[in-house]
Amino acid sequence: MEKNPKNQRNSEFYKRVKQAIIKEGKIINPLLCVQEGDKYKICVGNNRYLAGLELGYQEFPILVLDNDNVITLKEEIKKYTDVEF
Repeated sequence: MEKNPKNQRNSEFYKRVKQAIIKEGKIINPLLCVQEGDKYKICVGNNRYLAGLELGYQEFPILVLDNDNVITLKEEIKKYTDVEF
């Protein structure tokens, strides 16, 4: 079952992410993605992606990972810059 982006945009976390992007003037941490065929799947950063789209972003910082296992994702998240909400 996939999440409905319209419902996600109503969450308090989404609203904080969007405000952080507005405050910083950019998206600080890259979206963590894996390639699936000719497309990319966002593993971490869906709120940043949706908020960025709503704010008119057409390009996003991404990091393409070799796999989407939990250990790989956690290691990359450790490298993130803290952002105040």
